[in-house]
Amino acid sequence: MRVRLFHAALILPAVLLTIALVAWPIWFVIRTSFFELRLGELMRPLTKPFTFANYMTVIGHESFWPSVGTTALFIVVGTGFAFLVGLLAALALNRALPARGVFRIAVVTPWAVAPVVASIAWAFILDERFGLANYAILQMGLAAQPIPFLTNPDLAIFTAALVFLWKSFPFYIITLLAGLRAIPDQLYEAARMDGAGALARFADITWPLLRPFAIVALFLGLLTALREVETILVLTGGGPARATETLAVKVYLETFRYLSPGKGAAAGVIVLLAGLCVAVLLWRPLWRRAR
Repeated sequence: MRVRLFHAALILPAVLLTIALVAWPIWFVIRTSFFELRLGELMRPLTKPFTFANYMTVIGHESFWPSVGTTALFIVVGTGFAFLVGLLAALALNRALPARGVFRIAVVTPWAVAPVVASIAWAFILDERFGLANYAILQMGLAAQPIPFLTNPDLAIFTAALVFLWKSFPFYIITLLAGLRAIPDQLYEAARMDGAGALARFADITWPLLRPFAIVALFLGLLTALREVETILVLTGGGPARATETLAVKVYLETFRYLSPGKGAAAGVIVLLAGLCVAVLLWRPLWRRAR
């Protein structure tokens, strides 16, 4: 009995910290989503009636489903391609290359830059009139006029997703490289002795053993992309014409621009449910593997 009490005392600080920093904010957002409030009423006692009006307004608004599509596109481009780039880079850095340590440091540099600072730098680089990207494109004759990366509704979401890709792919490199380093070299040596080629070794050895690391990386990467706000707000502010307004950006705009925390909380709960769906889909293979 004393041992159990001692163990409970050890984990009590972590439980209290989790409740204070995670559980209570989630409960506060869920509760707020059921009341029609203005920003100034957020910290006052709740006297208004319980209602589903915020959800009906958010889901029924003409911009909701386009925002869902924009979110899906941002996640697919920003996360899917970042994972592929990270996987290829991790496979390359796992080989015995000259100055491999220097390359490893270089490829993780974007991850060390603060997100807002990186987004501001990219905003200057991609500026239509004064940006370095357009200057280089014009000098090389790749286009007759500057490309509106951030002001064209058809290009803006892809531009924001590629900037997010640049900031996030080092995470995949680190995670997948750790997985590759955990694979015993003896397996590859035995496969070579059996005459297995590079593709066969990847399909039969590398990917099956790397899959748990890939699932964890994709899980964390998808959740990060789902709640990404800084990149889009700095680059486009959700425009032009709401072309880059993802669900996470909608949460911010409803709460702080339109001063409607109830609607912002409702949109936030929808994002939370989407994240839980992603968690269930990606963690099921790991649960089955653990059994």
